[in-house]
Amino acid sequence: MTASNYSFLHRYMDTPSYTKPSTYTTTSPLEILHKIHRDQRFDGISNHRGAASLAQLFNEHEDLILDHWNAWTIEDPKKQFQEAQEAAIALLVHTVDPGTHAYDFFLLHLVTTSNAIRVLLPFIPKKFHINLLRQWFLLVVTMYVTQSRPKINTDVSGKPTKQWNYIDHKTLDSPWCLDSHFIKGDATLSPWLLSANEDVGLRAIKEAAFTWGDVHEWYLAAAIKFADGFGGWTGFGVTRDAAEDVS
Repeated sequence: MTASNYSFLHRYMDTPSYTKPSTYTTTSPLEILHKIHRDQRFDGISNHRGAASLAQLFNEHEDLILDHWNAWTIEDPKKQFQEAQEAAIALLVHTVDPGTHAYDFFLLHLVTTSNAIRVLLPFIPKKFHINLLRQWFLLVVTMYVTQSRPKINTDVSGKPTKQWNYIDHKTLDSPWCLDSHFIKGDATLSPWLLSANEDVGLRAIKEAAFTWGDVHEWYLAAAIKFADGFGGWTGFGVTRDAAEDVS
């Protein structure tokens, strides 16, 4: 897929002039997402869903998107990659309103693609690491805008009373156990439940927890919330195949 797909989005990495000073700077990807949520300049333009419509979104609002994208200053790549994965998980899990059970299919792919980067980085020369991470973050900014910039609830408290084996068991016994997208978003096990092309996103949340450590069990709490609260997918402006093409 890397070798065969080269969309217009690559020009923002290929052409240095697109990397330019922003109106603000921060090392926190989550802070940027909060700023995008509050940025009223995006009001009314959050309906450009699907790969074909992304070009239109950039044609009309390129400067605005790039202003937020360029705000991310990478000073400690390892730590900030961890924060980026946490931001992606928060987008998937902590944007769902209480009492509702539909999770955004497009935001799921920000989690699974972050896991793909985690897998690929050791095999890619270091000089490309930051560019790859910035390219992924451009996808994050773009998907967040197209999915109507839902509020991210950071006021999450309470220590989980369940462990990872609950997550594994919950998935296997869930009515959604044959939905490979639920499984890969749910961070669980069982490669035999998935086709080969789903392996890239397998155990995304769980792998992040084991990669960075989970002293405060934040990742575990996110996985439990997802597993217990999942009731289907929302966010479809196009077909699932088109969503896969974007990711």
